Amino acid sequence: MKVLNSLKKRSPSQISWEQIINHLEDGVVNLDQDGKIAFFNEAAEVLSEISSAQALRQPLNQIFKREPWLIDLVKKTCPPRQESARGEGDLITRWGRKTPVSVTASPLQDRHGHFLGTILLLRDIKHQKELEEDLKRADRLVMMGTLSAGLAHEIRNPLGGIKGAAQLLRRSIDEHPSLREYTDIMIREVDRVNQLIEQLLDLSRPPRLTLAPVNIHEILEDVLLLEGQAVAGKEISVRKKFDPSLPPIRGDRAQLTQVFLNLTKNAFQAMERTGTLTITTRLETDYHVRDQGSGRSRFIWVDVADEGAGIAEEDLPHIFSPYFTTKNGGTGLGLAICYRIIKEHGGLIRVESIPGKGTNFKVSLVVAD
Repeated sequence: MKVLNSLKKRSPSQISWEQIINHLEDGVVNLDQDGKIAFFNEAAEVLSEISSAQALRQPLNQIFKREPWLIDLVKKTCPPRQESARGEGDLITRWGRKTPVSVTASPLQDRHGHFLGTILLLRDIKHQKELEEDLKRADRLVMMGTLSAGLAHEIRNPLGGIKGAAQLLRRSIDEHPSLREYTDIMIREVDRVNQLIEQLLDLSRPPRLTLAPVNIHEILEDVLLLEGQAVAGKEISVRKKFDPSLPPIRGDRAQLTQVFLNLTKNAFQAMERTGTLTITTRLETDYHVRDQGSGRSRFIWVDVADEGAGIAEEDLPHIFSPYFTTKNGGTGLGLAICYRIIKEHGGLIRVESIPGKGTNFKVSLVVAD
């Protein structure tokens, strides 16, 4: 549609191949016989965060020096092989941001088979990779939930006996304060394990969502009010960038409150003494989802961004996995439960983080009909 709108007033004889390729959503890069960039379309600029002016007439191995896998693909298209090649990898910008792409490299030849250069087609597969990871994570949660349910029931029975014995023992040693202190610790620790078991069972229980039109800003305001005491004595500020025109979303108020309480609490804990928590809401305009037998679903996004220590790159793929935690004393279940709740709402939860600068959790939710 974008191409048609921009070209509909011109006759075919007035339309150049360069204009057409510049309107493609996929990145297109043309290399000459010497491996220098002869064409660099707008999508390639967006993916690489390199302007066409910077790229033109530069050697490919200079512009993409952080992507040796891509350079290896191009070598296969050159004489004597002159073969097409395909691969996947990350484009790394000068700021260190990674974008997963699939690349098709094809030799460009004249009608006599003489080598003229190489054509690269780059496609952003970030959303595809995220969906694949969502499916894998969902499978792991189902398996983990089944295991957790059986294990939790087996542990609860002896725990009940231990707590009952500790309570009886406490009554019989009232005259020994030091011994009474030990029994209090036993009872308290049993209660803590029971709380962990409840969290385990949350992963295995079928969700009981009470879906209704909900104002997401009301939930966020309630969460900030509840967590307000967490920043007492700290130089931490809260910035709200709410879109006042957002429509209601379809959700379970109690469950969503749990999600944003968890995300907000994590954000405050990540900032030890100073920093800013920024919560942003916006309407998604780039894509819609069409459910079978119904119209297209629209989404909103809620970003919860802190200025804390950030999350190490190697930890990001595991951040929503059960029992994985980077906090001392953490259970590793909070984000796993948040992930499950958002998935059951038909939404998505994503995380972006730069060590030393902060973390941004992004949650999408379906707009109410």
